[in-house]
Amino acid sequence: MDRPVRVLIVGGGIGGLSLANMFEKAGIEYIVLEKAVRIRALGSSLGLDASSLPVMEQLGLLQDFYRASKPVRQFNFYNESLDSIGKVDFSDLEEIGGYPAIILDRPAFYNILLKNIPKNKILYNKRVLSITQDQDGATAKCSDGSAYLSDIVIGADGAYSATRQNIYRALKEEGNLPANDCKPLGYNQHCLVGVSDALDPEQYPILKSDTADFEIVIPQRDPFYAIYMPLPDNRISWAVIQNVPRSDALKGDSFKFSEWGPEAAAEMANYVRNQPAPFLRTSNTWPTTNRTATEPSDLDVASYGTLGDIIDNTPKDLISKILLEEKFFETWHHGRVVLMGDACHKVVPSAGLGANLAILEGVHLCNLIADLPRPVTALNITKIFEAYYSQRAKIAKVALAKSKQFGKVMGDRGPISRLVRKVFLNHMPDWMARYSNTQRLQHRPQLHFLAQIPDRGSVKGRPQEERLFGKQHAVNV
Repeated sequence: MDRPVRVLIVGGGIGGLSLANMFEKAGIEYIVLEKAVRIRALGSSLGLDASSLPVMEQLGLLQDFYRASKPVRQFNFYNESLDSIGKVDFSDLEEIGGYPAIILDRPAFYNILLKNIPKNKILYNKRVLSITQDQDGATAKCSDGSAYLSDIVIGADGAYSATRQNIYRALKEEGNLPANDCKPLGYNQHCLVGVSDALDPEQYPILKSDTADFEIVIPQRDPFYAIYMPLPDNRISWAVIQNVPRSDALKGDSFKFSEWGPEAAAEMANYVRNQPAPFLRTSNTWPTTNRTATEPSDLDVASYGTLGDIIDNTPKDLISKILLEEKFFETWHHGRVVLMGDACHKVVPSAGLGANLAILEGVHLCNLIADLPRPVTALNITKIFEAYYSQRAKIAKVALAKSKQFGKVMGDRGPISRLVRKVFLNHMPDWMARYSNTQRLQHRPQLHFLAQIPDRGSVKGRPQEERLFGKQHAVNV
């Protein structure tokens, strides 16, 4: 029967909602199964750049994202005395890729993605328990007794993906699951995040800026480092992160659940609240930034304020204590089921790559599914999943390595780490920084069934992969 392909998206997060917007434009039949009773944006903020913004322009969402965000130009680093210890410059990202890097809070991001998705296509309180496959399709059964038959199931349900657990269980029984995929996630970072209420720009002058430079405080002895990001509407997104020792990271699930919940968030907030904040001004003085790290500081915390001042101005329901995992899974698909985003590669957010990875994986999947010949066959589904993996797996591995490297630069302690940080922040040649930024933006795929956005970057993106079933892309972007 020559009917439209039917797709189930498991998970209403960044990847799932982005993909739903793409399916709307492609005319692909889909339903989103979300386990929560409503979409809740965990975390503080996220970043997008020229790798994913062309697709958002194709979807008609670019101006919404610009209105809800601020452009990011650089990361500024300080020690515990608020002396400048260096910076990382991202100001050439717009010139290289044709779009600025932007930062926005997660609730705003989700609201933008939700506005074009019909309400009847997102089903809430649908916790997937099992996925079975046969010649007619794949059936997802939920905890409420409901079941949904589709041609394809896409697991966009995060690091603890029920979709992944289901296909891995089947592969393990068959003896086809790689040993690495059997290992539990490693927990690499503790993280406390929040988004403040509107603050007084006279007291926090950085809020007057049109840009959102990250202000990062890395104390010499305190194991936590803090990141502050100014948002529209005079708010501050903040995060406090501690790298987890490898011995703790290997504890797996038991470690995760012993460190979760509101009590853990309150404990961590109390521990870090006395760290000085780099841009709070409660007097007419200002931290000096021309001292060396070895000179005594004349910092008066009472004059400049602390992280605690921002925590106290953050709604409690917008403060989350989370553990950040890091792992690349070798297996991304099985039969009619495929994974995307955190479900197949979990990266810590140090380098701001996770959201862009999930969105671009959605682009490739949507393009491939849109090209599926009718009638839909299991063999052709396998072909598009193999093409998807070949296009995206290597990119994900590189992103994970970059994220891990950046996290170590910011979070590791000791004299060797301080030396590495000093070299990285102050002595990286301009050509090397530009090369890194160019590599970050080299993959800028678009939805081939929509009008193509001209490549405005000074460095052109790599050509998209050849399409399956004898078709070619209309343009190279």
